[in-house]
Amino acid sequence: MKHLVCFVVLGLILLSVIGCSEGGGGGQGSPGTVLVPQSQNLVNGIITVSAGEYYDQPFSVTSSMQNARVTGSFRASGGSGNDIVVLFMDDIMFANWLNYHKTPVCYNSGQVTAAKFDMMICSDPGEYHLVFDNRFSDFSSKDVTTRVDLNWSELRYQ
Repeated sequence: MKHLVCFVVLGLILLSVIGCSEGGGGGQGSPGTVLVPQSQNLVNGIITVSAGEYYDQPFSVTSSMQNARVTGSFRASGGSGNDIVVLFMDDIMFANWLNYHKTPVCYNSGQVTAAKFDMMICSDPGEYHLVFDNRFSDFSSKDVTTRVDLNWSELRYQ
C-alpha cells in the first residue's frame, strides 16, 4: 500500500509538471507574456580618435532589459601600430579609469588592430560607457571603423 501511495503521488507531481510546461508561457514568463528581442545601435561608421585622447559613447541599461549584451567589431588604422584600446565599463569603473586608477572593466581589448566581441552586461542596470582609447599614443590619431550594438529582450504582454 505504501508503494501505491508513493506511485500515485509521483504520478500527480509528473502530471502537474507536464501541465505547467505546456501551459502557454513556454518558459518565457507568466501566461500571456513573451520575450521580445530588442536592439539599439551604439556606434556605426568611422570614429577618429586624436592622439592622447579617447572617444566615449555612453548608454543606459534599464531593469526591463533582460539578458542585455554588447556586440560588435572594430578595426583601427593610423600610427605605427594601427591600434586602439576598446573598453566597456559601468559608470563607477569609468570614473576610476578617467583618473588613471587601476579598476576592473567589463571588457578590455588590449592594444590591438581589430577584434570582435559579444559580452553580457557585467553589472546591474545603470549607466555604461563604450570607450575607444588612444591615450597611449603621443603623436598619432586613429581612425576606427566600428559597429557596436546593445541587444536585450523585454517581457511584453500579449
